Amino acid sequence: MSKSAQFIDYFLSHREITKELAAKIDPKHYTYKPTPTSMEAQKLVNHIIESTYTFVRLANKQDTEKLLDENDSTDLTEKVNTYTEATVKLLSALSDDDFEQVIDVSQILGKKVPASQLLNMAIDHEINHKGNLFVYLREMGHTNLPMYVKV
Repeated sequence: MSKSAQFIDYFLSHREITKELAAKIDPKHYTYKPTPTSMEAQKLVNHIIESTYTFVRLANKQDTEKLLDENDSTDLTEKVNTYTEATVKLLSALSDDDFEQVIDVSQILGKKVPASQLLNMAIDHEINHKGNLFVYLREMGHTNLPMYVKV
């Protein structure tokens, strides 16, 4: 199995849970935030999916871009699906050698890193914020939540 295929499986094992969590957020709770300094629920989901997509674009040596405008009214589940499909497409384009290529992310992270490290950072970032989503959903009253990763 190629590195790309392995990474896609790993990515989707986490993204599927992010997708399930986002689907539980009722539009009336899109602006919910647990503390005054927290991101609103909708913005947190947008941040997760846009950041991962951005990291994967950088690993593909592409400029950053957003697929949807920040104020786009598309349903959260639809947004997650759109970004997931685009992210998988970019990951599929990576060869095994591409994972070893050094990517200059000095302007963002202050250094150059191999694409594999950048991609792992993207997943770590998503995992971190997915944990935030679990808290948000518990505070919204949800008790039937998935495991943190799809096995």
